[in-house]
Amino acid sequence: MTKAQKSLFKSLKKDSHRAAFVQMLEHQQNEMGKYKGWRIAYAKKCAKKGIEYPFA
Repeated sequence: MTKAQKSLFKSLKKDSHRAAFVQMLEHQQNEMGKYKGWRIAYAKKCAKKGIEYPFA
């Protein structure tokens, strides 16, 4: 994620908006092709913080 994307994510208040944002990021990373490990890294980060991973 870029700094702008992180800032935007933090500004979102509703969980549904955050889930949609993460889904958009996942599609963006898939289209770029180079970042296949992003989903795994994000899942680990969610587990570490005790947050439910939106794509379980």
